[in-house]
Amino acid sequence: MSDITPVPELSPDQVTTLLSSAPFGMLVVGGDGRVIASNDGATDLLGLTGPGTVAHLADLLADSGDSPLLEDLLRSAMAGAHARRVFRINAGGVLRVVSMQCWPQDTADGRIVLTMVEAASGDDRAEQLSSVIARSPTGMARVGNGTTMLDVNDRWEEITGQPRGDALGDGWFAQIDVDGRADFVAALADASARSEGIRGRLRVITTAGAVRWLDISSTPLDEPGAALLSFEDMTEGQDAARRADELSRVLEATKDMVGILSPDGGVLVWTNDSLHDQLGDSSVAVPFVQHLDEFSQAAYVATGLPAVLESGRWRGELVFVQNGVRTPVAAMLVTHQDSAGDVEAISIVARDVSDLRDAKAQVTAAEVRMRALVEHASDVVAMVGSDGRVEYASPAVERVLGHTSGALRGLDILELVHPDDLDLAYETAAAILETEGESRSARLRIAHVDGTFRHLEVVANNLLATPEVAGIVLNATDVTDRVEAAQQLEARTYHDELTGLPNRTLLIERLRESLRRCRERRLLVGVLFLDLDRFNVVNESLGHRAGDELLAEVASRIEGVIRPGDVVARLGGDEFAVVISDMLRQGDAVVAARRLRKALTEPVRIGDQTAVITTSIGIAITNGQDEPESLLRDADTALHRAKQKGRDVAVVFDDNLRDQAIRRLEVENKLRRAIENDALVVHYQPVLSVRDGRLAGAEALVRIRNDDGTLVMPGDFIDVAEDSGLIAQLGHQVLVKAIRQTAAWTREHVPGQDPLSIAVNVSARQLTDERYPDELVAVLNEAGLAPSQLSVELTESALIDGNPTTERSLQQLRDAGVRIGLDDFGTGFSSLAYLKRFPISFLKIDKSFVNGLGSDENDSAIVRATIALAHSLNLRVVAEGVETEDQLDRLADLQCDLVQGYLFSKPVGPEAFRAYLGMRWSS
Repeated sequence: MSDITPVPELSPDQVTTLLSSAPFGMLVVGGDGRVIASNDGATDLLGLTGPGTVAHLADLLADSGDSPLLEDLLRSAMAGAHARRVFRINAGGVLRVVSMQCWPQDTADGRIVLTMVEAASGDDRAEQLSSVIARSPTGMARVGNGTTMLDVNDRWEEITGQPRGDALGDGWFAQIDVDGRADFVAALADASARSEGIRGRLRVITTAGAVRWLDISSTPLDEPGAALLSFEDMTEGQDAARRADELSRVLEATKDMVGILSPDGGVLVWTNDSLHDQLGDSSVAVPFVQHLDEFSQAAYVATGLPAVLESGRWRGELVFVQNGVRTPVAAMLVTHQDSAGDVEAISIVARDVSDLRDAKAQVTAAEVRMRALVEHASDVVAMVGSDGRVEYASPAVERVLGHTSGALRGLDILELVHPDDLDLAYETAAAILETEGESRSARLRIAHVDGTFRHLEVVANNLLATPEVAGIVLNATDVTDRVEAAQQLEARTYHDELTGLPNRTLLIERLRESLRRCRERRLLVGVLFLDLDRFNVVNESLGHRAGDELLAEVASRIEGVIRPGDVVARLGGDEFAVVISDMLRQGDAVVAARRLRKALTEPVRIGDQTAVITTSIGIAITNGQDEPESLLRDADTALHRAKQKGRDVAVVFDDNLRDQAIRRLEVENKLRRAIENDALVVHYQPVLSVRDGRLAGAEALVRIRNDDGTLVMPGDFIDVAEDSGLIAQLGHQVLVKAIRQTAAWTREHVPGQDPLSIAVNVSARQLTDERYPDELVAVLNEAGLAPSQLSVELTESALIDGNPTTERSLQQLRDAGVRIGLDDFGTGFSSLAYLKRFPISFLKIDKSFVNGLGSDENDSAIVRATIALAHSLNLRVVAEGVETEDQLDRLADLQCDLVQGYLFSKPVGPEAFRAYLGMRWSS
């Protein structure tokens, strides 16, 4: 038994009565979204001109992206559900947020949807508009009370540099150019008061002082004085317009005649002054062909236009006629097409060639002087008969080959050719004799009277059929100096200058040939990468000249050990490579590596000193299926592993190393993408004063964000950045982000917060760049951060090599006011000389020593001694890795200056770190 009573179907009259009697807006909608009927309440709310004026409910949406939501609402209603959703409606030019409630109703004609529409609540409107503003790909903001900014998306900060929070209220006025600020604010306030929109261009000044132009427009909202503001950066468009104007001025100023023709080439639509002066005032008033003589008209219509419309370009000669004066011109026609490939216009560029035609008239006279020119030419001119015997040779033959011109008469020309070039000479002669008028060139070595050979570039022309010549004319240029220079250049290009060994370029060519040969013979190829262990010790102790002597000796020893046919190359520095071809077994490469290491371990006499060098070797072996570059990369990976194992060993590349290489490549690619997309994530760990617990600064720490949102820590990619050379770009981006963020915090002037100090890690490679100090100071100046607020931290390993550029860079930074810190003090090759030689401002005690405070006497003694040493040298001390109150108390007793660690905070993002500003640590 059921208590449910069926609801009777509504008749058409009942639907009409419901519409007219409803005290709120109501629509009758079909299942497909078609509006069947509406009452006056809906008409007024939706800004319709009358009932039934909207054919489809989707026509009301202000954003077509809401269409799927509307369709979902209607489907739910048609399925029997009572559903509600808020939409943005374009109500007669006013953006209005309304609530739609839909429920189904069965009628005699089928199921319909009754839709009640009413103005959305304030919370719904605000939520909808906030969502629109946030999702907009262009700049968008909401203003109230005429000009008060209530909400704005990130595009405002991207364009102006002003943070969103600072722009709210009247804060955004600060970025509007003062010259137009008052007029713009008044116009916006007046338009908002009258529920009207505005549109125009607005000039703003970024926080960095740059001028940007915005295309700005407002749309009134249904609240008094409220409007939706849209803006976008059009500075590039302004620049493009300026460049177009400059191009126009260039075209006006050029002496060439330039014009624009209609797409069919019929009439001129624009001319520069030069073409206007040539054609007169009627230049654009008559068909273009009327400016040409009869012959040019035929050439233009029959040849020029078809050619340019088919291929996009045509060159030829035309004759302009103006007031009876004929002007020959060299003309070029070019089509200009739209994105669909249709011709929009044809440009013409013409140059007066009257002088050129006069020059042609002088050619005949020049031919009379030709014989004299031949007689005195620096190139050899000769004529031989069909039998190859010399009939004439110009006097230049004596200067080039030492023979008098008469001495060669009757001589077979091929008798002068170098034996190794005879095949080419016979081939060229046969081709010349085969065809009348044929011309061929060849570079041949020709005998000099002193028995040497000169390189001649010979051009032969078959003029046997020309009665005036009846022979083969030879023009020969002495290119000996050029050939020898090219040979020397090739030797330098493909060989190492110090050792004379092949370089990397030639090695790859030889390796590619070895791989091809071994594929055919089904043999193996091995590549050995050699690196001299601690070669820099020789350079530093004995000097670079001694280092060069050692490298030359190493090259000689390697050549003395390898088999004939194998290839040895110097790749640069102290790295060498050996290609072992035609191997039967993989062990052949290992045996060769053992011989090389033994030969290189023998003491080397350098001047009056003796040096012993060990070698690390990486080995890669293939059956010929690999590319040279990948094989070299595998050998380099194996060499890297050999160094990690303690050096003086040979390591064969295997699947395990391949997996490691692939993982390193993945990390490198991930790092490269993050750098290219400026997507590095910088976290900040607070640094506190031990004396009063105040926030003194932060250390900037870089991460990479994975696609799944997880973070890659520095330990997983810093060594890859160093090896791949990306460390400089990585360091620069972190530096810029950290400086700009610190400058932004400083400008906030948080009560109780002294100016923050930001610490950024730098690598040895960055410090060896002479431009690094100037670039760093430029970033500080651009961000408006005082140099004294920046600390650069480097490890002891960066100072080991004693690079003079590193020392100069650090001194320049110190002179500029930047503080220098020595990180992880005591964990590396500590030397008190560093503290004297380099301009160090503070020391950082490594976490490994802080951990043992109070529990390990050695660690406690090291920390105590480090702090005492630093203070005696007027250096400050930062202890990192502080995790317990006991560690903090002991550091305070030892008068440590600054601390950081998980006791206070882990590294956090900029937003989370901002909460620490002005705070003081207490237990």
